[in-house]
Amino acid sequence: MNEYDPYRAPGAALTLPLERLDIESTSKVRRFFNWLIDKLMTFVVGGMVGVAIVLAGGDEAASRLENMGRLSEWALGALIFTVYYAFMEGAFGFTVGKLVTGTRVVDEYGRPPGFARALLRTLCRLIPFNALSVLMSDDAVRRGWHDSLARCYVVRRPRDGRPVGVARRSLHAHFANGMVPGGDPELPRAAAE
Repeated sequence: MNEYDPYRAPGAALTLPLERLDIESTSKVRRFFNWLIDKLMTFVVGGMVGVAIVLAGGDEAASRLENMGRLSEWALGALIFTVYYAFMEGAFGFTVGKLVTGTRVVDEYGRPPGFARALLRTLCRLIPFNALSVLMSDDAVRRGWHDSLARCYVVRRPRDGRPVGVARRSLHAHFANGMVPGGDPELPRAAAE
């Protein structure tokens, strides 16, 4: 028999779709310490970049660094900030601050965010007043603009392989037993329609 059969169904394995989770974010106090430690780390990384530039470029590079304008300083700082956060969260799912406080970044499915989502999250941090968005967020939600726009959460690191959240209940799962909203639960589905 001929192995090439254009009418045969494809043999790809089916996978179940990812399930969104209801995830509880970590406390604002932990998030503050994440921010503080990571702010210090960006200063350390910036200092190391400055030393590397001076060592590579000599006195001319040192004088250029000393005479940088405000816009150039801000651009260099934003570049260091972006590379630090996007690399650390994209590669590992946490930064040094999150490692110290026992937290990590996850997406809405409980997975590490990946580089694209980490970069989006980092660029959203550059929005003016973004830091206040975490402080002013609802105590039950505790998410800033950079979290919600990138669809991420900062959670306590799970122990023993436990998931970071619980499966979100869908309307389908809620009404799968044949109940109709507002109907009598004793009536079968056909009678309620």
